[in-house]
Parts: sequence; structure tokens; C-alpha cells
Amino acid sequence: MNRDLDLQVYNMIFNTKFLYALEAVLDIAINFKGNPIQGYEITKRQGIPPRYLENILQELVHKNILKGTRGPKGGYSLAKEKRNVSLIDIYNVILSMERKEKYFNTQTEVGSKIIMPLVSDISNKIIIWLQSKTLEDLYLKVKHININKNKKIDFTI
Repeated sequence: MNRDLDLQVYNMIFNTKFLYALEAVLDIAINFKGNPIQGYEITKRQGIPPRYLENILQELVHKNILKGTRGPKGGYSLAKEKRNVSLIDIYNVILSMERKEKYFNTQTEVGSKIIMPLVSDISNKIIIWLQSKTLEDLYLKVKHININKNKKIDFTI
């Protein structure tokens, strides 16, 4: 697959909020060194718009994926161990944030006997995959491929 097609498929299957939530939670998992991670740090590293990010983070706190700490040294940390957070947990949080859209309601035989079973099959495979992957899986992948390790600090003024 080429990159453009990959992005089109991602956008069909997963919305931007879910992808941002994954990036934010993974950022917290990678960068937590004992002190909570502040939202602006995630925004700076991941490029997620601050107002958008804050809504996502608050909902993740509300659903016990993250722990929020208030105050000048406040921020976010994981509420559970990485191995105990599945991607479906994060997906379900984002799904609960979305307004309920009108579902495809077919009135045709082709729709009910061909299209809907196809959609159901694809959905089930995605759900099973999301259930099988944890935050720890993503974290270990980051560590394995050394993301951020090769970044050089720029001291240019």
C-alpha cells in the first residue's frame, strides 16, 4: 500500500480523536519519569491542538485511563499499568465522546444481505485486533525502533 491510501483507510476506520488519543497516551507512557506530563508538553511533541487535546485528556481521566493531577506541577500520568490498557479501552472512550450519528439503515436486500454482513465482519476483526493490542505493545515498539533517541538538540539562537 502507498502512504496516501494508508491515510485514507485510517481516516475511514479511525477518527482523528482516536488517533490523537493514542498519540497522547503513548506520549505520556514514554515520557513519564515520576512527574505528571503537562498538556502543553504533549502538544509541543505531538502537534495536537491544545483545546482538542485537553478535551481528550479530560475524558481519558474521567474513564480511568489517565490520572490527572491539579496544580502548578500537575498534569497527566497513566492510571493503570501499560499492559492493562488495551487499545479498545482508548477507542471506547473516544467513541463515548462522539455524538451519536445516524446509522446506515438499509432498506434493500443487497444492503441487508451483502453490505451489512461485510461491515459487521470488518468491524469484528478491527475490534478483536484492538482488544489484542495494549499500550505496552506500542510502548515496546517505540523503544525497539528508538523513536526520539536520535533527535539532536538544536542550540541555535
